[in-house]
Amino acid sequence: MKISNYKITSKVLTSTFIISIFLLLFTASISYRQIQALADSQKRLIRSHEISLELQKLITAVKDGERGQRGYLLTHDSIFLWPYNHAFERANEALKTIRTLTSDDSIWQKRADSLSKLIDKRFELLAEVLQSNSLPISISDSLKKKLYQGKYLMDTLRLSANRMAVDETKILKQRETEHKEAINLSPIAFLLVAVFSLSIFVLAFFKIRKDVSDLKRINNELLITQASFQHAEQIAQISYWWWDVNKNKLYYSDNQYRLLGVEPNSFEPTIEKYLEFVHPEDWHIITEGGKKVMESVTPSIAYFRVIRKDGETRYFKSIGKIISDNYDNKVLIGINADITEQYLKDKILEERLFDLERSNNELKAFNHVASHDLQEPLRKIQTFISRIKEKDNDTLSEKGKEYFSRTQIVANRMQKLINDLLSFSRLNKSDEPFEIMDLNTMLENLKQIMELLIEEKGASIQSSTLPKLRVIPFQIQQLFTNLISNAIKYAKPNISPVININATKVFGKEILHFQATPDKQFYKISITDNGIGFEQQYAENIFRLFQRLHDDNEYDGTGIGLTICKKIVENHKGYIEAESVVGKGSTFIVYLPV
Repeated sequence: MKISNYKITSKVLTSTFIISIFLLLFTASISYRQIQALADSQKRLIRSHEISLELQKLITAVKDGERGQRGYLLTHDSIFLWPYNHAFERANEALKTIRTLTSDDSIWQKRADSLSKLIDKRFELLAEVLQSNSLPISISDSLKKKLYQGKYLMDTLRLSANRMAVDETKILKQRETEHKEAINLSPIAFLLVAVFSLSIFVLAFFKIRKDVSDLKRINNELLITQASFQHAEQIAQISYWWWDVNKNKLYYSDNQYRLLGVEPNSFEPTIEKYLEFVHPEDWHIITEGGKKVMESVTPSIAYFRVIRKDGETRYFKSIGKIISDNYDNKVLIGINADITEQYLKDKILEERLFDLERSNNELKAFNHVASHDLQEPLRKIQTFISRIKEKDNDTLSEKGKEYFSRTQIVANRMQKLINDLLSFSRLNKSDEPFEIMDLNTMLENLKQIMELLIEEKGASIQSSTLPKLRVIPFQIQQLFTNLISNAIKYAKPNISPVININATKVFGKEILHFQATPDKQFYKISITDNGIGFEQQYAENIFRLFQRLHDDNEYDGTGIGLTICKKIVENHKGYIEAESVVGKGSTFIVYLPV
């Protein structure tokens, strides 16, 4: 996986994890609030019951006080005063409890104050009645009045308490309804939290399982890749290394040690230790190359020599590049390659190129000699032979005339050979421009140039429509000139030469004797004659330099013409071949790219 893709995946996983935690906390908070609401509802319900109970206790205490008063007034027995003596204290205890239970409710505090005043007045009247009633039988008007006042206070007190109880009963019913709703909602909230938590855990389980499976697969692929790379390292004579710049830690692959002629992990990898293997004259390449890599974002290449443990000097190529890892640490990575064999081959190639350049210079010198220094004496020889034949031919013996005639033939043949060699050497030059050429026009011009030869031999040249090609005009004209001249020259005795030229399009896969690109198109140009032909076994030899199938006395030639044809076709990225039957004629086939 690429580092950038890894970072993206890590961010996605982190974001997903944070969102999951947030949703889990959100649902948990909802559940917590639901539980808290349920607890508050329970508390309010209990408080309502407690308030109702304390109100009942308060009324009961006041009633007990009245009952004790009445018993004492009727019997004057002090035993009836025991409930009375404790009633006020019990009533105030109940009222105190009510105040405590409703400490956060200002309305209830005001109600408690009203009850407190009524209780105080009621017990004051009870006390006054007891003090004023010394006789058990006689009841004064003032006593009656106080009894009536007491009754009124008791009714008021009972009415207030009953109203408070009724209000609290309504609140109690409302709280019981809320409590039931809270109880009903709590399982749903718990279920939602449980389902969501279970979903998170299930997703996490499958994600972890998938990640573990991917990790196993990646580790397996990494193991195979590492083994393959180690194997490739040994075959290709390369190694890899990396240097953690921040920690100043250097790591070598096993083959890095082997390239130095030592066993893997035989020494602690450090720059100083590595420099011990580097040729002293190349130390600066390592130090300066390291600085160059650190300052550049593009790979840096360095060439240097190492001296292996066995003393052998090897040539190394090192490519280094600075990168950043997933923790934004600067890491310098690189590959070393043992290029000794390649270096030695390049040295040999360099020497051969030098020799080739020297040969080319010699060939240029030869061309100069052939075109000037050799041609001039040859022209003088031909001139002197012509003058002797013109002026002194009659004074020569028959044998002398024969020698002069042969000398003139040899000189002419030498002239033609030099011209053909010059033509062949010039074909190696690739500075001639390509142009679009109509082969039909070229053929008509060629017929006019060869008009005398065609009439002399009674030759007939017929052709189909030829294509237009991007070629070097002079070379293509020379190609057709040589092939048509050969067809006329090697005609059967007393039979007029007939030459047919045809052109068709073919694909490379149809060219059987050459390794042409299968899908590439070529023009197949066939030049067929009715001449003497030749053995098919010589079809390849005739294109070689100075290769001739006939004696000089039979047919004039230098053995260079068809070699020139082959070179011209090769200059145009094409192919040429010949097919022939002795006594029936020959066909030269030229393949030129469309």
